Amino acid sequence: MLTQHVTKEFIVQQLEMLTPEGLLEVAQFIEFLQFRVQQPAQTVNSGGHTAFAVWADYPEAQDASAFAAKLRQIIEASQDAQPKPLG
Repeated sequence: MLTQHVTKEFIVQQLEMLTPEGLLEVAQFIEFLQFRVQQPAQTVNSGGHTAFAVWADYPEAQDASAFAAKLRQIIEASQDAQPKPLG
């Protein structure tokens, strides 16, 4: 657990102690952080939830909340029609 102020120098010191596998993990995490910053979340007329942007190109989904609710009902009806696993 970090108990001191994190500086670039501190991070470099920590990197020098890692194995090649550890360095790979750090590099992957850095890449993830960079991607997350570069991809700002889009919002649609759904009260601001980014998941509703998935339906932005569907004309039948003008009301994203209603469209998502309809899809949920279809999925739930389909699951209810399938036999339940034993146990």
